[in-house]
Amino acid sequence: MKKFLALALTCMFALGALALTVPNGAVGSSDAATPAAERTLYLVPGTYMQGGEKVLNTIASGAQKLSKTECDAIFTENAYRCTLSAGEKLPAPTSARVDKQGNAYSFNGWWMIVDATVTYFDKVPDGNGVTFLYADWRADLSQRMDPVEPEPGAVIEPNHYMMVTHADGETDKISLRKASTDINSALDLGYGMPVQLYAQFTLKPGDKFTVYTTGLTNSETPVKAPYADKNNTTRHFNLEANGAGTNDTANYLTASGTNYRETPVLTYIAETTGTFNIYLKFFGAGETMNVYMEPAV
Repeated sequence: MKKFLALALTCMFALGALALTVPNGAVGSSDAATPAAERTLYLVPGTYMQGGEKVLNTIASGAQKLSKTECDAIFTENAYRCTLSAGEKLPAPTSARVDKQGNAYSFNGWWMIVDATVTYFDKVPDGNGVTFLYADWRADLSQRMDPVEPEPGAVIEPNHYMMVTHADGETDKISLRKASTDINSALDLGYGMPVQLYAQFTLKPGDKFTVYTTGLTNSETPVKAPYADKNNTTRHFNLEANGAGTNDTANYLTASGTNYRETPVLTYIAETTGTFNIYLKFFGAGETMNVYMEPAV
């Protein structure tokens, strides 16, 4: 097992899977009291585009491929459930992808990220709850095999996040993960397919937060969302309810900031502290953000 700082994630995201890491204790994970027998390890070998069609990388043994319904349930595309035991050697995935010069992509190991540190695994790790490992693919065999440590003081900025200002003045930065969505009109944020952003976090009465994301108007750095430039002075928030009408985001949040000079803010209006899952999608030129929030189960 190897650990590295996360500066080289740009390369991995360019070459690997669309989904982000969900470490133990994050969305979909069991708590620390979960017995080892309930541990689930997902392996995500990634996808790529060829001739306008999406191609799935594969795992031949040691893992069971999930159906689309099962993948949608964990918000991860092309996932496999590992069938090996802790300490056994992890299987190597396969890919038919080649770069523009015809060089084949090679598999560089399974990785996950926790607290801005990339950890590589060659054997099934110990642990409880739900763990995701992602395939690292490299096309140029002459490049470094391992990520490069950033300069001292370098700040690793997530591509998508929320800045939460609590009622007591304290602030938190909550990273947003990305997943595919079946809403074809949603923006792709530069990933080549419609996506939604999601996270699980805790809110107290009066807490406020602003969303920042890359990919709106082809931005390569995070901008405030929904987006509005000087020629488009309106930001639109759609607070969604579920189809059954049993959960309505407007019961928890209110939106403000309709002028492009203002910061678009979502405020938690419920009277009790709660832990929620939030899902965000963008439409139009990025000026519309759909927000769905539900209590975490």
